[in-house]
Amino acid sequence: MVVGPRLRNIHTWFARRPTSPARALTLSAILPAEESINSSLIKDIIGFKNLKAAARRYNAALITYANPDRVLLQELTRKYLGKDPRDIVVVDPMAGGGSIPLESLRLGFRTVAVEYNPVAYLILKATLEFPAKYADAGLFEDTLKTAKELLSRAKEELSKYYGPNSENYILARGVRCPVCGGLIPIQGIAPQITKALRFRKRYIRIEFDKEKKSFTVETTDEKTTNPLEKRGSNVKCPYCGNFFQLRGRAKSGRTAFDRWFLEHAKLMRRVVEELEQVIPEMEEKLLELHIPLVKQIGNEFKAVWGDGEEMKRFTLALRDLSSEILDLQDYIPLDDIPGENRWASPARSKGLTHWYMLYNPRQLLTIAKLSRTVAEIAEGLASRSGEFGVAVALYLAFAVDKVADYNTIATKWQGSKGKTGIGNTMRGESTIDFRLEYAELSEIWGSNRSLGWALEIDVAKSREFSKTAGGILPVLRFLIEEFRGADLGDRVTVYLGDATRLSEILGTGSVDVINVDPPYFEQVIYSDKSELFWVILRRALRPVLEVLFRPGLKLSGWSWMSPTTPRECEVVTYDKKDTSGRFRGFFKEFIRETYKVLEDDGVLLLWFTHPTDIAWRTVGEALYEADYVVTKVWPLRTEMKTRYKRQVNVIAQETSLILVARKYQRRRLAEVEGKIERALLSHPEFVEAAKSVVEEARRVAKEAGASPADMMALMLGSALSVATRFEIPGLRSFDPLFNAAATLVTELFVAPVIGETLVEAGPVKISERDSTRVLEYVRRAMLRDSATRSYVTLWFLSRVDLETGKYRQEPLPLSYDFVQTVTKILGYDIKGLKEVGLVGISITEESSEEGGEGAEDEGSEEGRKTRVYYPLMFEALSTSGAKAPWSELRAVLPCRAIYVAYLALTESGTPQVRAEAIRRKLPMWSAEDLAEASSLAIVLLETARDVDLGLEQGQVGGLARFMRGGSQGASTATSRELAIRTLLNLIPK
Repeated sequence: MVVGPRLRNIHTWFARRPTSPARALTLSAILPAEESINSSLIKDIIGFKNLKAAARRYNAALITYANPDRVLLQELTRKYLGKDPRDIVVVDPMAGGGSIPLESLRLGFRTVAVEYNPVAYLILKATLEFPAKYADAGLFEDTLKTAKELLSRAKEELSKYYGPNSENYILARGVRCPVCGGLIPIQGIAPQITKALRFRKRYIRIEFDKEKKSFTVETTDEKTTNPLEKRGSNVKCPYCGNFFQLRGRAKSGRTAFDRWFLEHAKLMRRVVEELEQVIPEMEEKLLELHIPLVKQIGNEFKAVWGDGEEMKRFTLALRDLSSEILDLQDYIPLDDIPGENRWASPARSKGLTHWYMLYNPRQLLTIAKLSRTVAEIAEGLASRSGEFGVAVALYLAFAVDKVADYNTIATKWQGSKGKTGIGNTMRGESTIDFRLEYAELSEIWGSNRSLGWALEIDVAKSREFSKTAGGILPVLRFLIEEFRGADLGDRVTVYLGDATRLSEILGTGSVDVINVDPPYFEQVIYSDKSELFWVILRRALRPVLEVLFRPGLKLSGWSWMSPTTPRECEVVTYDKKDTSGRFRGFFKEFIRETYKVLEDDGVLLLWFTHPTDIAWRTVGEALYEADYVVTKVWPLRTEMKTRYKRQVNVIAQETSLILVARKYQRRRLAEVEGKIERALLSHPEFVEAAKSVVEEARRVAKEAGASPADMMALMLGSALSVATRFEIPGLRSFDPLFNAAATLVTELFVAPVIGETLVEAGPVKISERDSTRVLEYVRRAMLRDSATRSYVTLWFLSRVDLETGKYRQEPLPLSYDFVQTVTKILGYDIKGLKEVGLVGISITEESSEEGGEGAEDEGSEEGRKTRVYYPLMFEALSTSGAKAPWSELRAVLPCRAIYVAYLALTESGTPQVRAEAIRRKLPMWSAEDLAEASSLAIVLLETARDVDLGLEQGQVGGLARFMRGGSQGASTATSRELAIRTLLNLIPK
């Protein structure tokens, strides 16, 4: 694994694009086609020739760390475009974490980054503007110096609350038995703290004294057992033996966990809002609710419960929070958790009404004191150095934010072999997720998930970048070194603005390239997730917010003093289907705005990754209605495989598609009449355009090594490209164009694979002449019949290797989103396929980690059921598997094909004799129907496994278990070939 300074270490953001492709894409959009420029020059500009130098400087030979050749780029732009790079404007109107605009700026273009979210806006200032502006003014050196001051003050103020040398604490939530009142530490790590063998005493032992109703905790090297007996959501009291409901949906009253959250909120409110002085009863309550179990010291775990000194430190934080509360009021996130914040809805539902309630007293005291220190430093720096000083303070505030992310009651403990430590609050779940246990940072100035780690002063100072584990300063140093001497500070502008009103910010016809990765639907609600950070940042930076925001503020109706992030015009929706039409409306307006601001020869690069049919249609409609033509579609691997960890071995998209759109003139098809979709399928120009696009897409897919899901995405992208090239007078809807293009493109993608299978890759080789006959009827059926189109596409993606044409030993399971998208776009959706038994469903339930809270009622990803789909064959006709009577099944061409395949396998005699027998059994079928069904049946027989056909060990008898009666044919190894030869006799020559 490559270790080095990464942009993501500046601050958490929820969707970051890879920097190297962003650079290459922007460059390709600016320069003429590669045919007119030597490709080696393009590589030189991108930075390939600087890879060795990058490896020496950053221990990684990556384009990210290699400087582009701006001098060579300037020569080419002047030669081919008559422009200097500084006169070429590149805009990212939804700039997020800044990868795309950063690479535009590094190339030397005039770069504009627009963001709607204030946290992202600050990230952009720290990533783009300030490093470029102050690279030669000592920004890194001053930040390094000030970071040392912050760390020193933090140690002085906070060391008394943490045990010496400790790195992490693991705390249980304490609940009392409703029957006997005994205190029980509910924790999810028992009996093994970590599976990593490098740790000593990695098992925890808790023993309960039934008489005293107390417990002891110790760590050991010996395996232990869980002392608590659980039955689903219920737990057995270790003192009295009665079961009570711990979590989930309360059957009556409140669960033990419900009561825990209410009591925690009440304790925090008494101190923070009601300003009560701490009394012994409150200290006891603290230790009853928050039970410190163990702490990590290096590679060893030690028990904390029962350690008097540790208990004193923990309760001291509560007392000091109370005694200093008036001085700290301005730095405590007292704001309400907004009702519209869906990510935080589980907290509100449990009675945590304010952001400060997401912390225990020690965590809250730590965050408040760090925020106050940064605010004091920021005020002093601003008075002495103006904006430069404010820039320094911004990086310090980000460090406090990173600490806060790993220091709430919604963190989790991770104890895998590969990763032992704290799982942050802002991890991948769609809503905040509370575990049975949680973890807390300790020794805030240390190196492990602490302020010291957030800053990484020593790594940055020494330039030992390979040792970075997530610090801010190594990234800052990397950025400063890349911008030093480049004189690019005047070429970047960052705005806080609304992308749906882009022309009001930039004017019309002023932009050469828009390179943007928009949010799609409900994938990430940025306003919700970022609010946890905003309530801290606006306090730590309060003295200098005006300096940070006023120059770039282009957003009316929102102030930097607001406790919430703006939502009104956020281009998202709150449900996957966008039933309100919110996303569709905003996205179309955004695309129209990009058209307004682009020059006539400008280029829109749209990054697209979303696995639903509604997304494809929305994007297509938006581009079409704005008068864009999609000229290219490029697959770009951007998604980490871990993103699909809950769909192991399930087809999932790992690439983004880059849709290249321009203001080109469309071809008017005035002669298209009648049923538009059918007419387009045979229109010469439409067909020729589809062939051209598919040929290019096949080449690109092969070079990229596209997965089945990525291949399907590329097919749909190709359809989008074809559809946007044409217009039909009087036709307002984009759907007929897209449907026809998707049908045609899918057939053009799949048909050649079918041909290769029949002649070369299948178990039964047939002649080119016979293959042509079969393929012609299959192609005809795919173009005419939506059920055939959907089924064959899914079958090939799941059962057949698209490169070799051979069937897979094990079919690839398909994710629900993937199947739904493919089938809906191709016209015969998943519901229809299920009703006739052409797809099967397997449901796997991802069990939550021991003690995971929220599987039933939190919306957590833990514990969710994953549905995977398999295209089936003979199950469609089985008594047990069929969902419809034969009178309905025979109306579906794939079902007819499967029935004909069954007859061909089970009849007796030579192929000619079998064929005649089949004709006699199907007297009502036309020759055309029989030919289509037989052709499709041949394709299925060539690509099905032996087990699918009942041919294992030369037997076909197993086939009969699927059928409503019927004879069993001869059991020989030639059964498949006999069936295929039989079916060839049913196809006209």
